[in-house]
Amino acid sequence: MAVGRVKSTSGLNLREKPNGPKVSVLAHNEQVEILDEVQFFRIKTSDGRVGYVHGDYLEETPQEDILVSASVHSASHDKTDDNTDNKEEDFPSPLFERVSYQGSQFIGSVAVVDADFVSSLDQINSYAEQCAVKIWVTSSTRNINEQVNGAIVPPASKSCHHIGHAIDMNVQHNGRLYNSKALRKSNFSKLPDAVQSFLDLVRNNPNLRWGGDFNTQDPVHIDDDLYHRQKNSYLSKLNSRVAQLNA
Repeated sequence: MAVGRVKSTSGLNLREKPNGPKVSVLAHNEQVEILDEVQFFRIKTSDGRVGYVHGDYLEETPQEDILVSASVHSASHDKTDDNTDNKEEDFPSPLFERVSYQGSQFIGSVAVVDADFVSSLDQINSYAEQCAVKIWVTSSTRNINEQVNGAIVPPASKSCHHIGHAIDMNVQHNGRLYNSKALRKSNFSKLPDAVQSFLDLVRNNPNLRWGGDFNTQDPVHIDDDLYHRQKNSYLSKLNSRVAQLNA
């Protein structure tokens, strides 16, 4: 019997199936029996609940630790119940789902992205609203090139544009559009306070990256760096997109 323990300090959703409806929330350090191992674990809790959780938030524990875990679970469960501000750390779906995004501050081209990037765009949109700027989208999900034989294969680069987790944009403020040249880091101090504040809010978000901070600057670029943060999720989405294009 394989046994796992919840790693997330803020709890972990138990789902009916991978990326399906949430049926319960597991506590930090809660011990479960691992029934199936894929990208998601099919697990059973001590009180008989069966469902799926993301494997990156569950660590397999040695058999000799099983008895010790009961007391750990009890204490951590009480702590979780008392802290109503805790939020579960969700992992994205392994499937690429193309959606069109419309935000109050988004203008220019329609942002066509993966469904799991929408929450990031909502955050970016709120930053833009807070700073009274508009986001002029120039690029979002990019084409994956067709090969000579007609088959579409995963590209070598790990750009978030390939899975719809990035946008390229200009920033509009008081009727003026700030493009790649204007947004370069060397010009940052010359930008209007509103534009600086918007970019700083993006930069200070631990789940977002501004391309102006890249070694090779790309100051119109914003992404969530999914490849480095959750490589398996990135590759699953990329393969899903390729499969959809080849279908």
